[in-house]
Amino acid sequence: MKALRRLRERAGLTQFTVARKSGVPRMRLSLAECGQLRLRPEEEAAVREAIREGLEQQAAQLRRLLASSQTKSQELEEAQEVRAGV
Repeated sequence: MKALRRLRERAGLTQFTVARKSGVPRMRLSLAECGQLRLRPEEEAAVREAIREGLEQQAAQLRRLLASSQTKSQELEEAQEVRAGV
């Protein structure tokens, strides 16, 4: 289950957050990530869903940030054009 840990870490999520969102106790998640315990199929599905949701939230935040950045760049360009008399 080390792959599960890599997915969680890439998503920037803590065990606590994934445990809370998935309903799987953090200790079980920790043991599964270390290979000492195998999650039941429904637990693994819940953990993967929690990680997927975390990734989607990060993607949405990134889209908003990029959209905001583009808007600010356009406003800056327009202001520069106005000052230049274009």
